[in-house]
Amino acid sequence: MARILDWLIVAGPAVLSVRLLASGLYRRYRAFFLFLVFETLRTGILAIPNPASKSYLHVWALTEPVEWLFYILVVLEVYSLVLQDYRGLATVGRWTLIVAVCLALLASGLGLLAPAHYTRQGPLMYYYYVADRAVYFSLVVFLLSILALLMQYPITLSRNILVHSVVFSVYFLANTVLYLLLSMLGSDVIQILRLAFETVILVAMGVWLVMLNPAGELRKQRLRPTWMPGREEELVSQLNHLNAALLRATRK
Repeated sequence: MARILDWLIVAGPAVLSVRLLASGLYRRYRAFFLFLVFETLRTGILAIPNPASKSYLHVWALTEPVEWLFYILVVLEVYSLVLQDYRGLATVGRWTLIVAVCLALLASGLGLLAPAHYTRQGPLMYYYYVADRAVYFSLVVFLLSILALLMQYPITLSRNILVHSVVFSVYFLANTVLYLLLSMLGSDVIQILRLAFETVILVAMGVWLVMLNPAGELRKQRLRPTWMPGREEELVSQLNHLNAALLRATRK
């Protein structure tokens, strides 16, 4: 059963990357497409050795920081797509995310100076788990802020971008919680949490496969509920003024 899940994890990003390539959506979601190609190669290599072997640990440790970089690039891409008409907000948001990730990693590094109970896999894996949690947490906070913005202001976007934003938010939120549990409980629950990780990945890949398509680029939607009729113009005016102020500030 475990081996079947491993190969399903390989097939998920592989099929989705081919889908994006065949539909032409890879041009719009370039960072996401490259991330899927990387994940296909990485999970394919990791599916070969035994998860308890040293070769598996070495490959995982070498490629995990690369995955963090891809996550940051994909989230920045999502943010740019959401705010493609608001360059001031997009610019400030990009720098905010980079600073937030750096501060989260720095805080995690300082936290590691205190005595800790390492997992049975040794101190290296413990450090990685803490760093993973920091990266995921900063990214999920950033993505939730995007969703809060979309709930507050009547921004019209393609269905693909909305689905992409929501799926990544849930994906990072679930992984943040799982890494928190892993760093707290250690290797005693690693098999259960590994199954949970794989389930989250497969569900996310399934939603992307079903919902991310060329038709979704043409269908326009708003995430904000249709409450408070008559305030749309006021909210759009607020957003435009904020964007203009930030755009002037970034050009100074």
